[in-house]
Amino acid sequence: MLSQRWFAGACCLILAVATNAPLHAETPPATDPSTVVARQGSTTVTFADIDAFAQRMAPKERPVFFNNPKRLESLVTNLLVQKQLAAEAEKEGLGNDPSVKAQIRLATDDVLAKARMEKLRADVKVPDFKVLAKEDYIAHKEKYVTPGKLEVKQILISAKAHTDEEARSIADTVEKEAKAHPDQFEALVQKYSDEQNKDTSHGLVMDARTTRYTPAFTDAANALKVPGEISPVVKTKYGYQILQLVARTSDVQRPFDEVRDSIIERLTAEYIEKKMSAHTDELRNQKIDANAELVASLRDRYGVAPSVPDNEVPPSP
Repeated sequence: MLSQRWFAGACCLILAVATNAPLHAETPPATDPSTVVARQGSTTVTFADIDAFAQRMAPKERPVFFNNPKRLESLVTNLLVQKQLAAEAEKEGLGNDPSVKAQIRLATDDVLAKARMEKLRADVKVPDFKVLAKEDYIAHKEKYVTPGKLEVKQILISAKAHTDEEARSIADTVEKEAKAHPDQFEALVQKYSDEQNKDTSHGLVMDARTTRYTPAFTDAANALKVPGEISPVVKTKYGYQILQLVARTSDVQRPFDEVRDSIIERLTAEYIEKKMSAHTDELRNQKIDANAELVASLRDRYGVAPSVPDNEVPPSP
């Protein structure tokens, strides 16, 4: 484990850089990649090492990771152990093992490929999407709508607790009572509903238009227009349900000025990804001169196993 002194220093240094907090005068400069953050014997971890680790993460994930002292301690400790193990491997000549050399080359290729992709991304010249953003908004205004509220209360007559004939008969009775006394709907929930959490939910279903509910349920809920209105009996996979409208509000069209930046951001991301895909597709579609027999032999090279579905094949870079 790190000494408390070294760990405290490492955390202070890393968090100060991450948050742009002022450093004490005695704290070493954090701009120099060679700055030593932690030391264990003759092994050191520098900002360059930590920067290299950070490059493996998406930029938006880094602040969350580096703002956790326990993660920082674990990171620094693991890097020190990894460096010491690597030094031991070099001392034992493992770096000359053909298999190890091949893995190092593959790891190097992976890092270089990712670096190339990041440079391609940074070099894409993005056009001005302000005009296109307005056109996208006008053409797809339905995408920029804040859905209205739709809340209902339900009485569920479970298909598991009754035969279908019994459940339907009870549901018909409930429908008649509910329509005769809509103000007593909550009492009917307590009396008839087989919903397990009815004592706390009182039959209330928030956001009844979402796709997590069955189509028959959402269609019945959407058909209710006036608060207090009772639905006909609705048959779903859960049994029979009777609904009462609690509240509904209309959808609200979001103004262009409110969504303009998000549209431009989306169009920009799509444009960049299209350019990136075009480049990798160009590489992928070049003629491949492969030995068919050797490629086929790979199936047996590592032991015979069940066929792997196409959707489980490792993705190409």
